Amino acid sequence: MTSPAAQLESALATTIEEKTARGRTDQLPSTKGWHPGARIGATAELGALLAYNDDGSTGICNLENGRGTWLNLQPHDRKQDHRPYSVWRWTAAYNGRPACLMGRLAPGAARLELHASDGTVAEADVVDGTFAAEIVVDMAGLRHARERLEAHEAASAEGRAEFERLMADSRTEMAKLKVRVYDSAGTLLYDGAAINATD
Repeated sequence: MTSPAAQLESALATTIEEKTARGRTDQLPSTKGWHPGARIGATAELGALLAYNDDGSTGICNLENGRGTWLNLQPHDRKQDHRPYSVWRWTAAYNGRPACLMGRLAPGAARLELHASDGTVAEADVVDGTFAAEIVVDMAGLRHARERLEAHEAASAEGRAEFERLMADSRTEMAKLKVRVYDSAGTLLYDGAAINATD
């Protein structure tokens, strides 16, 4: 199952089925009007597919080994704060996983690139104004993320404090990535940090 439409359908069906079984029918996504957007990790162990609905709803489908497994509804796009894109989700690189950035491009923006300090560049998948990009980069502050977490009981005060430190380190490392956004003519619209304090 590698087509975006099939992955979206699978994620939507699973989400509705599991929420209904738990009696959470007030939180069900709409059953109609969904369209697949940009994606990363189409057949990887873990990936993501952005989705948007005719009614204005947006979401991110979790992908596992090429199958859509869950649809997380997103809040409506935040203000873009002078950037030609809004961020729906970002994930720093840790435990051997690439860093990723996903969201929506502003009208007039056509292409987005992620740039690492070592010169590595990753071009985002762009579909119907949504974008998804991942980049393999060494984030030094997160090299031992798993060991840092496993050194404490998860429910303990120390475990929670270490988790908060890791989140702060993740934000710091992710902000070191640069984004460049271009219009359809190749004109540079934005060149700056991948995320800001409100992402």
